[in-house]
Amino acid sequence: MVHLCVHLGREARLGGPVHFRWMYPFERYMKVLKDYVRNTARPEGCIAESYLAEECMKFCSAFLKTTTNVEEKGDRNTEYESHSILEGRPISAGRSFTLTDSDKKIAHLAVIQNTAMVDPYVDAHLQHLQDSNGRCKRDATYLWRMHTEKFAAWLKQQIPIDSVHEEETLKWLAYGPRSIARSYTGYIVNGLRFHTNLVHRLSQNSGVYYEATTMCRSSARDTSQVVDVVSYYGRVVDIILLDYNAFYVPIFRCQWAVKGNGVKVEDGFTLVNFNHSHISFAKDPFILASQATQIFYSRENDESSWYVVMKGPSRRYSNEKVEDLHAEVGPLPSDMDMSLEDISDEAENVRDDCEGIYV
Repeated sequence: MVHLCVHLGREARLGGPVHFRWMYPFERYMKVLKDYVRNTARPEGCIAESYLAEECMKFCSAFLKTTTNVEEKGDRNTEYESHSILEGRPISAGRSFTLTDSDKKIAHLAVIQNTAMVDPYVDAHLQHLQDSNGRCKRDATYLWRMHTEKFAAWLKQQIPIDSVHEEETLKWLAYGPRSIARSYTGYIVNGLRFHTNLVHRLSQNSGVYYEATTMCRSSARDTSQVVDVVSYYGRVVDIILLDYNAFYVPIFRCQWAVKGNGVKVEDGFTLVNFNHSHISFAKDPFILASQATQIFYSRENDESSWYVVMKGPSRRYSNEKVEDLHAEVGPLPSDMDMSLEDISDEAENVRDDCEGIYV
């Protein structure tokens, strides 16, 4: 095959790029056609019938949304479309239980304050409180406390259940959930698989990370309250489906690590401690299932109560927010010397005993 390098230039000039003219795809497809043969006495008929059956299946599968191709690898954490559950799907057997009045109020408030279609009513209620109460205009902490106490009842008055001008989902959200809810130990949402902390498994799926906009102190010395984005680390304790009569809303009851004595940063690692979080966040333990970001905890040592926070990509890595590696590439220089006169090769691989070929 020494002479092959001599003819490559002429072949490239006459035939063009090799991937338009090589025989590898056809040779590979011959193996597929050979697999169609079931009766060696009638190979042509087997190939024709099998090819026709495969084409029919591919054509029909395009009209069936719930089916997938046999050759397509299925996603374990796929969310199926459901008219009764707004987001995600449970993966365990559920049990019915009765919510207490306090938990029902807190859970309903967490739902309506974190739903996009209710955001205009949140702004309207805050403006209503500032116009009707002078203290709400002066004190932001008092404003948000009054908003938390009165927003659910105010929203129910603004959007009655018999209204014909609002969407059905918004009307049932304003009406409120039933006292009977369902509890699960496993749930899939946003391509992530969550399990409650009480499910003892070798692989943990109960770690939760959540960024919330809340009222907090400006600094250690300044006690004035400001609105800022705060990161919270916790574990899923219970997975609840709230029954809003026409649909279900999934929420997570979480055990959160206390900011301050329960969260610290050492050597670039975030560590959390859940020993002080039994009483804290008793009035605000719920988040929407769609707001949860999955994290994992690794114990610092066998005797320590601190856990190191670790974040990892999900199985849908292509859908994750990946940093663009080419974003910081600067402009290429435009004053490059393209002259070939100063280039001197020690070895010249050029033949001078025959006519050259221009490619």
